Amino acid sequence: MNQEQKERFADALARVSGDAEILATLASIASEDAPELLHRLDKSIEVGDWSGYASTAHSLKGLLSTFETQEPVSRIQPLIDAARQAEGEAVIARHAMLRTKLQVLIAEIESLRE
Repeated sequence: MNQEQKERFADALARVSGDAEILATLASIASEDAPELLHRLDKSIEVGDWSGYASTAHSLKGLLSTFETQEPVSRIQPLIDAARQAEGEAVIARHAMLRTKLQVLIAEIESLRE
């Protein structure tokens, strides 16, 4: 892990007691699972499965919160809430605004892999 990554993910390192190897292992898991979760979110939107969207978004939030608790991860909860209320238009709009930011975070996480 280079210095820039240590600074970017300082809070994540603190959550694993400064163990860069553990963080790299978690990054491997997250970078394998997160793209599939994003895909499932897209599919849930396509078919209007708001319950499925809420469940998948909750999983994604949990997965990514190891690495980041601020934006964009903090913006997932309003999506979960909107999906639980079957507010499809709100979910679609918020998802569209957040998706690219999540992809960037996932790429940053992937760079931490062993």
